[in-house]
Amino acid sequence: MKKTLMTCLAIAGLFAIATSASAITCTIDQRPAATLLVPYFEVSLNPDGSILGTGTNARDTLVTICNASSAPMIAHVVVWNERTEPLLDFNIALTGFDCQSMAMSRVITGFLPSTPIGTNHAAATADACQRNPNAGVWSPPAVTGEFLRIRPVTTSTPLDNIAATTIYPQPAWPAGSDFFWNLVDSLDETNDSTQCDGVDRTITGPLRGYVTIDHANYCNLAFPDQPSYYQADALGMENNLFGEVIFTSGSGQPTMGGSTVNIEADPTGGTFTAPILSSLAGDADDETRVRTFYARYVGSDTLCDPANCPQFDDNPWNRGIGDQREPLGLKYAARWFNTTGITSNFNVWRGSAGDLANLLGNDCTDVLPSVSMSFFDEDENTITLAGCPSPCIETTFNFELETQRRNISAFAGGLPNWPAGWVSMNFFNPGSSDNFNGILDQAWVEYDFQGPGAFLSASTPATQLDPSTCNPLGVGANARVVAPVIPAVVGTGP
Repeated sequence: MKKTLMTCLAIAGLFAIATSASAITCTIDQRPAATLLVPYFEVSLNPDGSILGTGTNARDTLVTICNASSAPMIAHVVVWNERTEPLLDFNIALTGFDCQSMAMSRVITGFLPSTPIGTNHAAATADACQRNPNAGVWSPPAVTGEFLRIRPVTTSTPLDNIAATTIYPQPAWPAGSDFFWNLVDSLDETNDSTQCDGVDRTITGPLRGYVTIDHANYCNLAFPDQPSYYQADALGMENNLFGEVIFTSGSGQPTMGGSTVNIEADPTGGTFTAPILSSLAGDADDETRVRTFYARYVGSDTLCDPANCPQFDDNPWNRGIGDQREPLGLKYAARWFNTTGITSNFNVWRGSAGDLANLLGNDCTDVLPSVSMSFFDEDENTITLAGCPSPCIETTFNFELETQRRNISAFAGGLPNWPAGWVSMNFFNPGSSDNFNGILDQAWVEYDFQGPGAFLSASTPATQLDPSTCNPLGVGANARVVAPVIPAVVGTGP
């Protein structure tokens, strides 16, 4: 919670598009970034699909997106469910030094942010997107009103130049419509979804998922799992986004918050990693792979479309190959309490490649591989098995989905007797060629403490145990990645 607003102080001196000179790729730090990850959100709805706003079962998640640059920019927001099915995307126009907040309960019920603030939202002439003929392409020294980085010739979807917008009706789709139920029911606890034999229009438990927020070169309607998102240059490379995530309840407690996961792009072309031969992962060819955040969706050799590339000649800060985003790590340390009055929860986001990148198979019953964990108490005791060396690692539970929240009580029988300690989590699973031998696996862990009284709740990111997210523990021999480097400063401002 203490880090929620700290980024605001760090960006006061940024006045144009630029990569922070002190940022280091291959380690997730509190710097403006090209992609923000909201690793977990939770929303409560009534059975009829209306928002449950009060009571002990009411939950909501507030997300804020900010622009650390004076240059206007487009943020592309994608909502995913816990089985990594992209369900909704929309565009937000951020003016220079702008912040845009949104409640996820409002978003998934159709009330999308309509931006930029201060314009006539009903007029297409106020739209920041390329469907508006008056929308400008940013170039120095312009600092206002020009959100686009290119006016695309080839687009990520056929409708990008026609329908992609930042101005939405309120609501953007009718309550009770097929679109409404496909979205909300695909986010609930049951396995039914739009890609798993449809939905039953019955909301079970809270709605859960995660959110990715990318800088975009233009307004688009593509998902990050589509190759055209990269090939048609929809994905931008500017490290200017930062934000926060706040969890609320209808009873007023617990209420917790923290920073988004800030994932930087390396504008030099992803040189913070070395190629991985696909043959190491069982592929027949020798296509190179690079360990990046979106590597499971796009290869390192994905070039910008020739029709759009000439437009980047005057804007070298945007030229990109693949996604160029630093990956997340695989090994984390998190604290835990399991005693009267204080309990702990783990929020875990995971990402796998190959066949395991899609958990919608077999009627949405597929799960991710098991996680290796060691629980220690505060006297360094751990769970031991007969013949097991110290520290003994026992798989006691599986974080089986792309995103989930688990209480410490789920690990009963695998904890030391002392009611507090820490746990080491290792998400690397070599598996098989179906998972690229685990080379492209990723994870993120956050944990919180909850008590019965006010101000007894707090959350924080887990400690990363990997020396480098590009070269995580156990992966280096196959990944053949280099040490983290400071990215080159490529920008348009001072």
